[in-house]
Amino acid sequence: MQTPFYQRPVFWQLLSVALLIPALFSYLGYLPLDTGTDEPRRALVALEMILSGDYLTPTLNGELYFNKPPLYNWLIAASFHLFGNYSSFALRFPMAVSLVLYGLTIYLLVKKQLGPRIAFAAALMLVTNTRILLYDSMLGLIDITFSWLTYTAFILVYQFDKKRNYWALFLTTYLLTALGFMMKGLPSLVFQGLTLLAYFLYTRQFRKLFSPAHFAGIGLFLLIIGSYYLAYFDRNNITPEKIAAVLFDESAKRTVVKFGIKETVLHMLTFPFEMLYHYAPWMLLVILLVRKGVFRRASRSTEAGTLAEKPLITGQPFILFNALIFLVNFVIYWSSPQVYARYLFMLLPLLFTVFAYVYYERTSPTDWRRRGWEGFMGLVLVVVTIGAWVPFFHPETKVIPGLWWKCSVLFIVLGFIVYHYIRQPEHRLVILIAFLAMFRIGFNWMVIPPRLAHRLAYKDSSERIARQSLGKHLYGYKQTIGSDGQTDVNSFHIEAVRGEILRKTDRKLPNTLYIADSVSLGQESYQTLSEFDLFDRHPAKLVRF
Repeated sequence: MQTPFYQRPVFWQLLSVALLIPALFSYLGYLPLDTGTDEPRRALVALEMILSGDYLTPTLNGELYFNKPPLYNWLIAASFHLFGNYSSFALRFPMAVSLVLYGLTIYLLVKKQLGPRIAFAAALMLVTNTRILLYDSMLGLIDITFSWLTYTAFILVYQFDKKRNYWALFLTTYLLTALGFMMKGLPSLVFQGLTLLAYFLYTRQFRKLFSPAHFAGIGLFLLIIGSYYLAYFDRNNITPEKIAAVLFDESAKRTVVKFGIKETVLHMLTFPFEMLYHYAPWMLLVILLVRKGVFRRASRSTEAGTLAEKPLITGQPFILFNALIFLVNFVIYWSSPQVYARYLFMLLPLLFTVFAYVYYERTSPTDWRRRGWEGFMGLVLVVVTIGAWVPFFHPETKVIPGLWWKCSVLFIVLGFIVYHYIRQPEHRLVILIAFLAMFRIGFNWMVIPPRLAHRLAYKDSSERIARQSLGKHLYGYKQTIGSDGQTDVNSFHIEAVRGEILRKTDRKLPNTLYIADSVSLGQESYQTLSEFDLFDRHPAKLVRF
C-alpha cells in the first residue's frame, strides 16, 4: 500500500517552505524603523550616500562615519533604488533575501556531505530558531548577510581541503573574508584566521599556511580592501591610523578589554544558558549530546566499524569539522561580556548540523533524550495551538481587523500540524519546522500590528517637521541631533522627506530653521514654530533665531 503524501517527509518540507516565504516577506515593511537597534543607523548611512552621491564615504548627518565599512549600506542603497523609495520594506529586503540564500547555501553545502534530510533540517533550523524567526528576520541589520558569507567561507575550507584544491580554498575564502570585512570590519579576519589555524593544526597541515596559495589569498584580500581605502583616502583628508583605531575599538569594545575579568567570568557562566532560549527550540537538542564519550577520538578500529560503533562526533569527518570550527570561534563570544544573540548567526548552522546528524543518524526514536525533547515540544505545541484564541482576550489584539478568520485559520492549521506531529513520530523534527513557519504567520497577524503606534509616532512627527521646513535651510542645532545615535530615526525620516542631508551646526544663519532642544537653546532668543519628540521621548523644537 502506497504511503499517503502527507505522511512523507517531502510533504512537510514543501509545506514548511510554502509557509516560510510569505511569513518572512508579507509583513517585512509593515513597521517603521526599529528604535531599539542599529536599523535607523544603517538606513541613514545608505540614504545619505544617495543624497550626497558619494558612495565611498559613509556619513551620519553629513559627518564622517568610520564604525562600519560601506558594503551593506551599498546593498540598502541599491534596494532603495530598486523599489524607488525609502520604505522599511526596501530597507529590509537585502536582509530577507540574504536569509533565504543563507538557508539555501546551508542546504546545498551540507547535502554534499550528509544528504538532503540532514541538510534540510540544518538549513531550516537556522531560519526558524526563535531569535531569527521572531526578531532579526524583521530588521534591516548587517548580521544575517555577514553571517551568510562567513559560514560559506567556513564550509569551503573543508570542501576544498578534501579536494586538495588549496588555490581555490584560499582564494575563495579570502574573497568572502574581504566582503565580510567590507561589511563589518575586523571580525571577518578573526573568523578566517581562527578557522584556518584551528583546522590546519588539527589536521596536521600547518605548512599549508605558508604555501603560495595562502599568500595569494591574502594578496587578494589586501587588493580588495586596499582598493577601497585608497579611493577613500584620496577623497577624504583622514589618516589611516584613525580608521584603524575606530575599527579596532568597534571590535574590542564588547570584550574583556573593555569590561574586565569580573564581568567576563559572569558572562561565561550565564551565556550558554541564555543560548537555550535565544535559539530555541533547536538549542534544546543539546540534550542529545549528553552521553558518554561524545568527543572520544576515532581509532583505526572504530573507523572501520559500523556507524553505531563510531565515536559520536569524531566518527564523521564533516561533523567533526563543524564541531571544531564552532568551538574555536564560539570562544570569542563566550569571553565577550556584551554580546548580542545575532552575533552568533554564522556559528549556528555548524551546531545545528551536528544536532540534525545526531538526531537522525545516531539517536534511536526510543532513546530517552530524543523522546524527552519530542515530548516536551509536543506539550509546547499543544499549548501554543490552544493559545491561538488568546488575542480575543487581550486589549491590544482584540481590535485587530479580521480577528475571527485569522484566529480560526491559525488554530486549524496549527491543529492539523500538531495532530500529525503526534501521529508521525519519525517526522517530528521537520513537522516542528512547519509548525514554527505557521506560528510566524500568526505572529505577523497578532503581535506585529500592536507595535505600530509606538514606531509610527516618531515617523509621523519627524515627517511633519520635515514638511513644515520645506523650502528653508534646516540644521540640527549644536548637539541636539546625531551626538549618540539616538536621533538617527528622526534624521532618517526628515532627510527622506526633504531630500537633503540634515547637518549639524552651532552657527546662527539668516532664513534658516533649526531643530533644537532646551539644552542647546539655553538662554538663546528664538521663535518656536513647532514642537515634537526626538527618540526617546526627548522634547525638541523647530525654531528660528
